[in-house]
Amino acid sequence: MSMPEIPNKSQEGALVDLLESIALEETALAHLINAEAEKIERIIDDCNVTPQEIINFQKEVSKVLKTTIKKEMLLQFKLEDVLEAQEKEVRSCTDNHQDKDNNWDSEGYYKGDYYEDDLED
Repeated sequence: MSMPEIPNKSQEGALVDLLESIALEETALAHLINAEAEKIERIIDDCNVTPQEIINFQKEVSKVLKTTIKKEMLLQFKLEDVLEAQEKEVRSCTDNHQDKDNNWDSEGYYKGDYYEDDLED
């Protein structure tokens, strides 16, 4: 079995992929919660359900919701990490840009090194 090929992506591309994966996982969790709600509605509508069956059903729904909540917490951590990485990337780009532009004053005049010959003209 060969190793999977990992595409060469920029940091921005990787962050976009991570955000998309978070969105897809959130959608999957929403579908799971919706399916559980539909099961609850069917149980409520069924008049032939015993109290013990309802208790067992409630325990199963509780397990699914607990797992969903845990997954939501992990996704929140993942989202916070992605946003922090994106903020660092933006800050780094801004810092690099400002370093190049630090020879201009607030009025747009160049305040770098002048040659005396340039000032006489």
